[in-house]
Amino acid sequence: MMIRCSEKHRQECLDYLRQNPSLNLFLIGDIENYGFNQGFQTIFIDKDEFVHGIYLVYYHNLVIASEENRVDVQFVERLIQEYDIQAIQGRKAVLDTLSFDAFTREECLFCQLSELKVKAESDFLIQQARPEDAARLKTLLDEVFDMDNEVAMIARRIAEQEGRHFFIEQQNQVVCQANSTAETADAAMIGGVATRADWRRHGLASAVMTALCSQLLSEGKKPCLFFENEEAGRIYSRLGFEPISGWTLMLRQKEGSH
Repeated sequence: MMIRCSEKHRQECLDYLRQNPSLNLFLIGDIENYGFNQGFQTIFIDKDEFVHGIYLVYYHNLVIASEENRVDVQFVERLIQEYDIQAIQGRKAVLDTLSFDAFTREECLFCQLSELKVKAESDFLIQQARPEDAARLKTLLDEVFDMDNEVAMIARRIAEQEGRHFFIEQQNQVVCQANSTAETADAAMIGGVATRADWRRHGLASAVMTALCSQLLSEGKKPCLFFENEEAGRIYSRLGFEPISGWTLMLRQKEGSH
């Protein structure tokens, strides 16, 4: 039975998700940071005598977790329509049962870092972003990922310490950045690793990632990430990231694309 969660379900949801804390980092972090009374976040639990899965809607994103790889396809279809879902993600084994014509599928590796293999040294000045840097970070992220990020979302993440952005600046432009998100007491998701095209292959991404991950590890938080790009994979492996699972990202196709 599918139940829309409220605050009374907090412990039950977290107990279930903490069976696999790294792979369920998005869900644990969003529940801890935003709870059950936010307009942009809705959580459902699939349960009878036992819990079978958790479905979390964050803005237009859906994250699914199930220890037994059980997914209610009809319920997912309902969520796609009701919340205008643009992205679905979760462990590969969980999402293997889903297939929608309107969504493309990217298969990635989910990795975790326990110890850095490199020292936090760089010839570049690496800065930790403040909320007022959000617009400049957005410019780079939009350019690299061909999407429209929200300045307010980036600024809020920094101001409310939901995550942190590290960046390198050249000639008053942000040319490289990486950020954490969905931080919990034990782990943090790494995302937004971006370098401007004319500044690639200078070691900037490695430098920014090293600084970010070093700070997280010093606080007892294991950095996690997923990727499908081989070049990015070489960078992450060199830093010390190790794969722990397959990860699937399903993205809604833009109208007119094939």
